[in-house]
Amino acid sequence: MTKKEISKTFDLPISTLNDWDKEQSRKNKLFQFLKNIKLEDTQKNLKKKKTHRIFHILNRNIENDKKFTYDEVRNAFIQTNYDDATQREKIVYSKFFKECDVSDLEDFEKVFHVSKRDIKTIYKQIPERMFKGVSEIWDKRFRLQSIVTNIPLKTNNIPLALQSILEKRSAHV
Repeated sequence: MTKKEISKTFDLPISTLNDWDKEQSRKNKLFQFLKNIKLEDTQKNLKKKKTHRIFHILNRNIENDKKFTYDEVRNAFIQTNYDDATQREKIVYSKFFKECDVSDLEDFEKVFHVSKRDIKTIYKQIPERMFKGVSEIWDKRFRLQSIVTNIPLKTNNIPLALQSILEKRSAHV
């Protein structure tokens, strides 16, 4: 690529590139690298869709024109107040905490450039934190005191066979 192409593609001033072109510059190797790559390859790489497992989760059963984008997901997690979030951002939070694993958190953090602190701030405010399945996983991950109370099951409407299975299951937990 030429200096002009590098400047336009990466939004760098020509004067900066002139400084990088000097052999004593610390960024000379970077400049030489940029100069030796093809413009078409660079544009193709920059246009590549940023993918992550969360896009599969968020965009499941959603029409193409309403699918969540990289910027929407990133902006949702930069928010600091759940109440200020849009309805679409609240859907992002809900689906993320209900359907993603804790193991996805580190990868998510790298791909979307969002800090764990920001994610934790939002998590503390979401109503889904009241769900036992969500809170057991994420409260432990964020080292938070659980706010879910163990409400005994109403057994009057549950068939006896199912009731005994549920009792056995709760005894093992």
